Amino acid sequence: MPEKDPSATRTETDASASTRINPKLVDHLGVRLEAFVGDVRMTVAELMALRRDAVVPLDGGLARPVELRLNNVVVATGELVAVDDKLGVRLIEIAE
Repeated sequence: MPEKDPSATRTETDASASTRINPKLVDHLGVRLEAFVGDVRMTVAELMALRRDAVVPLDGGLARPVELRLNNVVVATGELVAVDDKLGVRLIEIAE
């Protein structure tokens, strides 16, 4: 019976470790996070009737957490805060 090559018998752990992407290869890439504060459903007629200075009420309330989304996946939630003359999000929960 022929002898088995020891390098040919890798464990699942060895195989999965060798197929993972090294984070150092991608950690410098830029991504865009979107802050989602709410939405609204309306008819096309209601949409077409919107004019400048119209107020569109969003679902949810002022206390509803803001969702930070990456590729439409929620990665964190938080609350809106003022940062100088811009908006920011104070993180409350980060997805694992």
